[in-house]
Amino acid sequence: MTLIIGELRKLLTIRTALWFGLASVALAVLNVVIVALASGTLDEVTEKEEALGGMPLLLLFFGVVAVTAEFRHHTAAPTVLVSGRGRGAVTAARLAATLVVGLGLAALTTGASFAVGVPILASHQPGPDLSTAQLISLGGGCVLAGTLSVLVGAALGGLLRNQIAAVVAGIVFYFVAPSLIGMISSSAVDYTPFGSLQVLTRGVHGSAHSLPASAAALAAWAAGLAVFAVLAEQRRDLR
Repeated sequence: MTLIIGELRKLLTIRTALWFGLASVALAVLNVVIVALASGTLDEVTEKEEALGGMPLLLLFFGVVAVTAEFRHHTAAPTVLVSGRGRGAVTAARLAATLVVGLGLAALTTGASFAVGVPILASHQPGPDLSTAQLISLGGGCVLAGTLSVLVGAALGGLLRNQIAAVVAGIVFYFVAPSLIGMISSSAVDYTPFGSLQVLTRGVHGSAHSLPASAAALAAWAAGLAVFAVLAEQRRDLR
C-alpha cells in the first residue's frame, strides 16, 4: 500500500494526469456536441447512447505515458532502490496507481459527456429520452471501458518501456488486430479488447456479446497484460 500511495503522489504531482484529463474532457464534449447536432436525426435509444459513449483512446495513451515516463526520465531504477522492494512489486504498484487515477479520469470524462450531451439530445433530437437506468448502465460501461483502457496502456508501457513503441502497440492492439481477426472469424472480434470496449461504450449494436461478458473479456485482457508486465520486469536488468 505504501508503494501505491507513493506512486499516486508522483502521478498527481506531475501535470500528466491534468493535461490528459483536460484533453479527454474536451474531446468527449466535442464528440458529443458534433454527433448530437450534426449527424442527422437520432431518434432511437441506441443512437443516443452511441452519441454519449465516445471512445476512450486518450485514456489508453495516458496509461502508456504515465508508466513509460519513469523509463524516459531514468527514474525507474532509483525508485526501486529507494523503495527497498523488488522490481515486480514496484511495477505492480505503479500499475495500480495508474489504474486509480485512470478511474478518476474516466469518471470525469464520462460525466462531462453526459452533462453536455444529455440536455442537447433531449432538446434537439426526437424520440424517447434515455431513462435513468439506461444512463446508469451506459455511464458504468463507459467508466469501466476507460479505466481498463488505462490499465491496458500502462501494461503495454511497462512491457515495452518505450513511449512511442507502446503507443503504436496500443493502436495495433485496439484497431489493427481486431480487423485481422475479423477476417478469420467475425464473432471472435467481440472478444478482442476493442470489440469489448465497443460494446461497453455502445459503439456497436446487435453484438452477441452481453455487457457483463464484454466487461469480463476486457478485464481479462487488461489483467493478463498487467501480470505479464510485472513478471517481465522481474527478469530484466535494473535501469
